[in-house]
Amino acid sequence: MFESIIRSWGIRNIFGPQTFSAFMGFFASKKIPKWMLNPVLKKYVKYYHIDMDQFERKIGDFDSFVDFFTRKLKPNARQFQGKLLSPADSIITDFGKVSSDMIIEVKGMACKLSAFLKKILNINFKSFAIFYLSPADYHRFHAPFDMQIEKIIYISGDLYSVKPKNVDKYDTLFCDNRKIVLYGNSEFGKFAMVLVGALVVGKIVLNFGTKMITKSIDEENIIFNFRKGDELGAFELGSTVILLTETDILDKINISKGEHVLVGQNLLA
Repeated sequence: MFESIIRSWGIRNIFGPQTFSAFMGFFASKKIPKWMLNPVLKKYVKYYHIDMDQFERKIGDFDSFVDFFTRKLKPNARQFQGKLLSPADSIITDFGKVSSDMIIEVKGMACKLSAFLKKILNINFKSFAIFYLSPADYHRFHAPFDMQIEKIIYISGDLYSVKPKNVDKYDTLFCDNRKIVLYGNSEFGKFAMVLVGALVVGKIVLNFGTKMITKSIDEENIIFNFRKGDELGAFELGSTVILLTETDILDKINISKGEHVLVGQNLLA
């Protein structure tokens, strides 16, 4: 919906993705009178076929667009059971082995892992999986396995759309976009959970950590332990989560590429 406005108005070309995302983020977080907000949210829910019965609050309980986008699920709305879980309601666009020359294949896009992570993690990752969150999805992300996060890496960058068709068009999109990398240890060895920013998603909110992006690359050394299924944070609209592990566990995902999964869904079923 937002991207249709951008294309028709040419806003992205005039102001650039970062300026537009900052403007939309400011607008989306503002408290709006219910008589203005509720009709828009009703149309949004109808257009994207969102089942509001799964969420704690109903239309009429939200104060802003961001308040709606980051809505919480009802307890037990998802089942967090299995060895490897989906980190978000999302489409699995790709997964598999990281090739010997450290290339990640993403729907026709070849991205060197060193370029993708800006040479900040010298880890021999063996497998990867990419989860695309659409505007229709629940926007919070959760731990896909038991993990200890040891470092948060903040990488500033551009804010382009991460829709699959745009990934096909811009072959360095995931390398260039703003992101936060959660790095540490897990039952599958070293891992990186990469949260990729996108158009209208300049802000990625974590439930832990304290730093903000103040330069091109910044990092915070911390120790946080999470059990699989624990909530880690939220996007303010749809975006992308990329998992990397130093084992081949993500190459064993038993879900078809392009299939929609729910957060907490067992990926090895």
